[in-house]
Amino acid sequence: MKNILFVIDSLGIGGAEKALLTQAKEFHKLGYEIYCISIYNHIQFDVPSFVHLHILDWKNYKIIKYKRNAQRLYVLIKSLNKDFSGIFVHLDKAIALMRKYQHPRIYYVIHNNASQQELGSRTGFSKIKKRRAIQKFYSNLNLITVSKGVEEDLLHSFHVKCRSIQTIYNTMDFDAIIRLANEKLFIEYTDYIVHVGRLVKAKRHDILLQAFKKADLNTKLLLVGDGQERDNIVKMIEVLGLQDKVELLGFATNPYALMKNAKLLILTSEYEGFGIVLAEALSLGTPVMSTDCPSGPNEILTGAYKKYLVKVNDVEDISNKLKFLYKHPYKIDKTILLKFDKDNVTEHYIRLLA
Repeated sequence: MKNILFVIDSLGIGGAEKALLTQAKEFHKLGYEIYCISIYNHIQFDVPSFVHLHILDWKNYKIIKYKRNAQRLYVLIKSLNKDFSGIFVHLDKAIALMRKYQHPRIYYVIHNNASQQELGSRTGFSKIKKRRAIQKFYSNLNLITVSKGVEEDLLHSFHVKCRSIQTIYNTMDFDAIIRLANEKLFIEYTDYIVHVGRLVKAKRHDILLQAFKKADLNTKLLLVGDGQERDNIVKMIEVLGLQDKVELLGFATNPYALMKNAKLLILTSEYEGFGIVLAEALSLGTPVMSTDCPSGPNEILTGAYKKYLVKVNDVEDISNKLKFLYKHPYKIDKTILLKFDKDNVTEHYIRLLA
């Protein structure tokens, strides 16, 4: 029996977690036995029965927390007593614990743009120090990035001297997405715009709300997701007087019916790793617009679809494009999504294991 091991921070809300479970399903269909270790005991997705799930349950040992937890993790892997054809490590905490683990086919999957996420507004020595730390963190590892933008950022902004690096897009099961989208819609609205994503600063819900207010459209804006910015978003809705036009629906395990029936899906992020909801919405025939942020959206919206990218943090540009697209939705050529389809992505992974 061939075995695959995934190691990830958690299986909570997020595109990385969703992509991992989709790829696990594809490996399983090819005859692989699937093992997954979650660093935190935080599971929100429905984990398929074929996945042998183990929880490290991160312990905070203060000064030596990483070393001690890494030792616990290595003992857990050894206790599985399996010869793994490949090990795929997702997200920062898991990478930090696994980066010294020895295996001939271990790959570290990078889901975010490091310049935007890690450097942010840092200046001076703090920025130099952090840049060097990131360069060292990823050195001598086999890296997989979920978009070309993430790959170029690591190579050109940080000059990471990795063992290998390649872009393999997030695995997407469009057939399953379409099937789930046919489930009953749990809202009564027939005319709305939707944003699907965590309620965090990087998604710039503040810019979205200002642009929506300025566009003055006779429609609803539905926000799907949860996160630490929820209270701030509620306050801003009140300040802008949008209580009757904006609703927060919380986290949805199946947002696809909402996405399918929306007039438009919008993304206003300052940065992404990939922007998985854009491809999901397009697969359902729903027009999308997105900020042209690093990284991902401009690899999804290519060719004739580039005109549906807008400037980052530009309320005026977002508002104008929002008004136009709401009144003039476009037809979607789904061939632009083929490179993200599960079969094409899995083919890349199988080549790694050959």
